[in-house]
Amino acid sequence: MVDADTGKPIDGAVILDVFYLWPPRGFGNFPTPKVFRDSAHAVTDGEGRFTLSGPFDSGSSGSWYTDGLHIFKPGYGPWRFQGRNEVEPLKQAEEWSWRRQTGDRFTTSGVVMELRPLRTREERLKYIDRGWAAGDRLGAGFSRQTPFGLYFFDVPLDRLTDFQRAVDEERASLALPPRRLDGRRQPR
Repeated sequence: MVDADTGKPIDGAVILDVFYLWPPRGFGNFPTPKVFRDSAHAVTDGEGRFTLSGPFDSGSSGSWYTDGLHIFKPGYGPWRFQGRNEVEPLKQAEEWSWRRQTGDRFTTSGVVMELRPLRTREERLKYIDRGWAAGDRLGAGFSRQTPFGLYFFDVPLDRLTDFQRAVDEERASLALPPRRLDGRRQPR
């Protein structure tokens, strides 16, 4: 994990991955909801490195599913895999190929991920409390999702401890009250 502007390693970023089982279709071929199975979390070290272990699906069964990585470090916003910052968008087939190859490397040899620093107090407030406006420019490859665009209803509280602590630290530094990430969150 590195700073997207400077390329320097980021120590103390919290990574959370939540794994689901996607059961076969139900009676009458109606869709069935995903079922929480496990979660894994890690914190980056002084070199920006981390290791996650979990039921990553090799693609053979198609039943395990991850909602994606959730990464948070106070003072930073969204993340991207390094190398996905081209100005020109990729064609759909190229995009899927790039994602598949990057995902394969992520679960085997490793990849470099970049966190975007939040440059102003206003950006920090938007990211941690309000969400991005339609006109906000984040840079190629960075998601517009914020920590509060996520609902961790089914993740046990003890699995959210480090992630919640980091979010609370950022909110306190901005003079904002704590806000829970689980399904029992308080209103703004």
